[in-house]
Amino acid sequence: MSENTEKVYDLRPLVATDMGTICNIISAIGIKEFRNSFNLQDFKGMDVEAVGIGVFFDLAGIVISNIPKAEPEIQAFIASLTGMQLSEVKQMPFADYGELIIQVIMKDDFQDFFKRVMKLFNR
Repeated sequence: MSENTEKVYDLRPLVATDMGTICNIISAIGIKEFRNSFNLQDFKGMDVEAVGIGVFFDLAGIVISNIPKAEPEIQAFIASLTGMQLSEVKQMPFADYGELIIQVIMKDDFQDFFKRVMKLFNR
């Protein structure tokens, strides 16, 4: 794959059984890091959509910086989303692996999950 070409992976939609996997990944990364990355007072009264993109970039940074802690769970989740074998995910080129993680985080239904979670904080 050339430097100028980004591979787009076909990701299946998220389903109810992905909830446990996502929770395991968040736990492996450290739920306190997610909580500490947001000052909930900054979000009070704001539209969830307006907050969304910034939150997801923060989440992406947290995930990327903590991949070693959550690597087995992340790789299994990626294998499940792409239909790849776990061994294939583990052997992906470094740049492709990072790009795939970003694709997962930016996936509409992944973002929708976190937007709905953020609504809980606005209540």
